[in-house]
Amino acid sequence: MKWFIGFFVLLVVLITISGCTQPAQTAAPATTVPTTVPTTEQVIVATPVATAVETTKVATTVPTTVSTMQTTVPNVTATATPVPTVTAASMVTTIHMTRAGFDPQWDVILPGIGITWVNDDTVDLAVKSTGKHDGLFTSTPISPNAAFAYTFAKEGTFEYALVDLPKINGTIIVKISSSSEY
Repeated sequence: MKWFIGFFVLLVVLITISGCTQPAQTAAPATTVPTTVPTTEQVIVATPVATAVETTKVATTVPTTVSTMQTTVPNVTATATPVPTVTAASMVTTIHMTRAGFDPQWDVILPGIGITWVNDDTVDLAVKSTGKHDGLFTSTPISPNAAFAYTFAKEGTFEYALVDLPKINGTIIVKISSSSEY
């Protein structure tokens, strides 16, 4: 019986150390309370988008044709230079100039058309009217990439040249008729 008392004391000591001296309690049953969670609905409304189609009218111009004639003269070589034409629809013609020449060298325009000379060289250039219309216009020195403009009001053949290099020249033909006669 000693051993029984020893065992019993040991059991009491273990129970005391482990903290299991309280009677076990049963947990209260879990209760569920229904909760209403508000919901948000997302409504997508398709809104038609108005589209506009813009009509663009494009003016077309049929350029007039200028024919050139070549006459053969013994011991003389001649080359025909095409004469560019400008229609009234363009209203402004640009002539590019360098110390090597004008591009184009010839131009045919209608009265009231403006001509713009653009300096494509690396030095200042000036242009002036020559021939029977000498003194009609003279530009100030035109810087590289700058321009000079003049509007031809009446019919005629107008020659022009670089002020410092008069052998570099060109011609503007101003006429109403579409025939090839100058």
